Amino acid sequence: MKKKISLWMLTAVLFTGGIMALSSCSHDKDDYVKKPYDMTDEERIRYAEQVLGVKLDRNQNWILTEQYDLKVTANADLEDIVEVAILDGSPYAGSTHKLAYANVKNNESVTLSFRAPSAAELLYVACLTKGGLCIARPFQPGTDVEMSFRDNLASANKTPRHAPNRRSMTGPLEPDTEKDYIIDYPSFYRAVEKLLPEGQDNRSVIGSHDYTNTLQVRENLYQIYDLPIFFIGGDNQTDIHLLYTWYPQGEPSYQESFLINDSYDGTGTVAEKIDFKNWRVNGHYLQCRRLTEDREIDRQFSPGDKLVLQLAKGEQLMEDADKRVKVFMLNGYVFIACEDGEGENCDWDYNDRIFWMSYGAERIEKAKMVPFPPEPMKPQVWTYAWEDRDKGDYDMNDCVIEVQENENDKNKLDVTLVALGGARRLWLGFDNKNATNYNDYIHVFEQELHEVLGIPVGQMANTGNGTRTVDPIKVTIAKPAGFDFQTCSFILGAMFKEDQQGVYENDYYAIKIATAGQDPHGIIIPGQWQWPTETTCIKEAYPDFNTWASDHTKAKDWYNNPKAGKVVKR
Repeated sequence: MKKKISLWMLTAVLFTGGIMALSSCSHDKDDYVKKPYDMTDEERIRYAEQVLGVKLDRNQNWILTEQYDLKVTANADLEDIVEVAILDGSPYAGSTHKLAYANVKNNESVTLSFRAPSAAELLYVACLTKGGLCIARPFQPGTDVEMSFRDNLASANKTPRHAPNRRSMTGPLEPDTEKDYIIDYPSFYRAVEKLLPEGQDNRSVIGSHDYTNTLQVRENLYQIYDLPIFFIGGDNQTDIHLLYTWYPQGEPSYQESFLINDSYDGTGTVAEKIDFKNWRVNGHYLQCRRLTEDREIDRQFSPGDKLVLQLAKGEQLMEDADKRVKVFMLNGYVFIACEDGEGENCDWDYNDRIFWMSYGAERIEKAKMVPFPPEPMKPQVWTYAWEDRDKGDYDMNDCVIEVQENENDKNKLDVTLVALGGARRLWLGFDNKNATNYNDYIHVFEQELHEVLGIPVGQMANTGNGTRTVDPIKVTIAKPAGFDFQTCSFILGAMFKEDQQGVYENDYYAIKIATAGQDPHGIIIPGQWQWPTETTCIKEAYPDFNTWASDHTKAKDWYNNPKAGKVVKR
């Protein structure tokens, strides 16, 4: 049954847009004195500009998210797929949140609608099994509209170069003559670091029973069989090289070996460079040499050809050369890990040389499981922050809540009241775009918000600068019909000051999430946000906020860059 606003509010009548007018069928109209809340949106904007010290962009709608649709085919190299999900990051490189998900079976397709941060240049789509295994691939929101876990044009972020049928030279190309990049290199490198930690014996992780040092050429829609291989990280030993022996399909007696003379610059590990968004990596095309029926040299591989990888020092194979190279899959791509240590320096951590193959090859044997289970995936958190009065300080902490879909039931919401910097009586309801009065708003908490946190009205909590510290309070409530995290979400009710009240004691006005043509009195931030401390203006806590406020196309990630000592940490 729909919950209503509690009894202490039953005399309040709310109009949308933040303007209050009082009326009553039972009250004597002769005694009624109308005292409207008389600030207009334009007056609020002008006041906000004075406080923030910047001219607000009149096209600013205060929205930090975008709505997207993505068609996903669950054809990852996994058995017993039960779910596909849109993730806000790599599931192998730290905590990850689900933006949307659906139950599917292997090879089924489904279209997922989801809301994501506007600043997100890269998201992930993942297939998950009943046992918790996962394979994920990156995509660009707003650019990619269809994703598969096979190499095809629909899932490619860019169209790869088509290699010519004949090349003018044999063997691998010289270093630095070919370039490419992993668009999400930071996530990839962090994932590899986690899989193959520095200085540890990782043979149990990347063991011989799961991973071989053999690749097999496979069919791909690009019809490119000069295989690309890219160096993505490792130490500065420029005399250590990959060597591969080519075995043509159907010609078991024929073989030929090629040395990749990868004289990369001696810059040491590239871990410190992972902040670059488009990390360019030195690349080669692996090639073969084969006489055709016309006695011409064919420099293309064929599907089914095999490549056995080994490690060489100079031009000589190292001891245990075939054990020093392991081929594995990560995020739908082939990676090659190498161990170059000798004697006491051989730690078998397999991160001394790391290569990436974007398409055209696969492991000769499938691993029995993906490298490691992903981090726990929880629903995305959205933080709502309000200023509770027209002429405020814009510390955006008068009411702060965190909201996410319930982990076990997407038809329910977990709403957590985390901070109150507003001294007046406050209540929280679900917004209703068709509302005409308080009866149209569904009650989130059963009590006034200070009472929810167990503090007296007028006291502030969890906003720093000497305010009281209390435990946040969470409720799980049914998700109302038509609910959207951005466009029809929550509404904050605040009591008028005495000189602004009508004839009733409890007079409240509604504070909706800010929209175009308004001041930033209520905003929604993707993720768990660190709100400003009490009386600290948001421009001081987040120096990039004013850049965004004055130009809605810039600094869309301002909320990720707080100033130390100016925010309350969660």
